[in-house]
Amino acid sequence: MDENKLKNGKYFIGRYSEFENRKGWFIGSFFDEGHPCKTDKVEVQFKEQKAGHVCPSHYHQKKVEILLILEGRAFFTINKDRVEVKTGDFLFIDTNNITLGEFVEDTIYFTIHAPSIPDDKVKVDPKTPFSQQINH
Repeated sequence: MDENKLKNGKYFIGRYSEFENRKGWFIGSFFDEGHPCKTDKVEVQFKEQKAGHVCPSHYHQKKVEILLILEGRAFFTINKDRVEVKTGDFLFIDTNNITLGEFVEDTIYFTIHAPSIPDDKVKVDPKTPFSQQINH
């Protein structure tokens, strides 16, 4: 194995708290060209949500979503199934699954999307019948 092929020199050490102006997103394709955190492979976000916050219904057509719950508790409705996540849990959501999040405690978590496609978020009108909500 040629170790020189493995050393592309692209790495970055930072503090995710310094990216609050990007709503906590600190890795992804949305950075300017040349920024060390720019990649089209993955998006990573650090987030703190207050109890009572609701993330409106949406889905992703091309990227998966993973939530890693560091502290707190929330309920997510995935399509028609309601699941609880709490400290130490993770939630994997594949493409084309309608997701609604309700935070019942102050919650600290990471969100991971793969690949990084910033405009791959389809908002869903809660009044639309479930059978008509996903556009394939």
